Amino acid sequence: MMIRTVWLLLLLFAAASAPPDDAALLRQQAAKFIAQGNYAQAEPLLALSLAEQEKSAGPDDLSLTVPLDALAALYRAEGRNPDAQKMYERSLGIHQKAAGAYSLDLIPDLKSLAILYAAMRKDLEAEMDYLRVISVREKAKGADDLDLAHDCGDLAGFYISRKRFAVAEPNLRRAVSIVEKNLGKLAPPLIGPLDALVGVYMKQSDFPAAEAPLRQEISIEESIYGPAHENVATYLDRLAMVYYQEKRFADAQPLYERSLPIWEATLDPDDPQLAPSLDNLAVVYAAQQKFAKAEPLYHRSLAIREKSTVQSMNNLALSLEGKDENAAAERIYQRAIPLAEHIPHLPGRANVGEVSVLTKTLRNYAALLRKLDRAADAAKLETRAAGLGKPAQQ
Repeated sequence: MMIRTVWLLLLLFAAASAPPDDAALLRQQAAKFIAQGNYAQAEPLLALSLAEQEKSAGPDDLSLTVPLDALAALYRAEGRNPDAQKMYERSLGIHQKAAGAYSLDLIPDLKSLAILYAAMRKDLEAEMDYLRVISVREKAKGADDLDLAHDCGDLAGFYISRKRFAVAEPNLRRAVSIVEKNLGKLAPPLIGPLDALVGVYMKQSDFPAAEAPLRQEISIEESIYGPAHENVATYLDRLAMVYYQEKRFADAQPLYERSLPIWEATLDPDDPQLAPSLDNLAVVYAAQQKFAKAEPLYHRSLAIREKSTVQSMNNLALSLEGKDENAAAERIYQRAIPLAEHIPHLPGRANVGEVSVLTKTLRNYAALLRKLDRAADAAKLETRAAGLGKPAQQ
């Protein structure tokens, strides 16, 4: 405490004969400390900057909003929300006195206060400031200003965080409408509010309402990336899931049938991320009693998942070896080999390398056995591994 007091006194002494622009210099010095995460040394500099600015310009000068906002941000970073609130409120008051109650200059402080109030669970105050941002923007720029879409989205995000989905929905719809009016129905900025709108519908289990925005998102992604991009596949899967929730399996099927080839072209044949796509289509087939179509997809999914498991077991065993826990590593290899042996065999492009994962496991285990001076056992495994790589005799 004594050191901090001395530090403040030194700063005050130095500032006694400081030139008028010293406040800006103090903020620059504070910024360096903030960049280093050293808030304790930045704070007195910002406080002194505010004092210097106030002394030279007066208590209501617009220039004061700069150090006030800087101090507020610092207090937020330190978790001192009540102190930050005082700074933002004073900055807002200065802007309002200078420019009026409906100036666009008020919006940054109003938004900062809304976020701060929400963090402090002062929900009424947060909501009122979000609503005031919209009111200020409307009066200054009109009801169709593109920035209003962001303001409506911010308010909707607040409502969503409080699970007030019914009041979030109209704000998201308005955000979508404003963007469409300004940029068209296929504008990329629509993805954000449409995503949020779909999320609101899903939270309320209003699956029919989610269909239209999802179809619009598919069209937007197709217009940007073409019909075979993974972004398109993502939204195809989301719409298919909506249909699945409604037990509209026949409608979900063509969407999954379209998305699966996109994922297959994007991912490696044995990528674990491919397994859920295989499962999705298989489940839809099975729900329609199309078991002959579902079965090979389940086999492929199982093969991918089992291969991933065996690879993880190999990695674990190698880590154990690195710690000289050789007995534990051997037990892992002994468990991994039978799993690798029973990975379903898949012909053609769908093959997920079941031979290679077994070969790798055998060779890793053999290497461990040689470290343990069990050359005869190692040789048997190496012989078997070598044989797996040879083509079958006709």
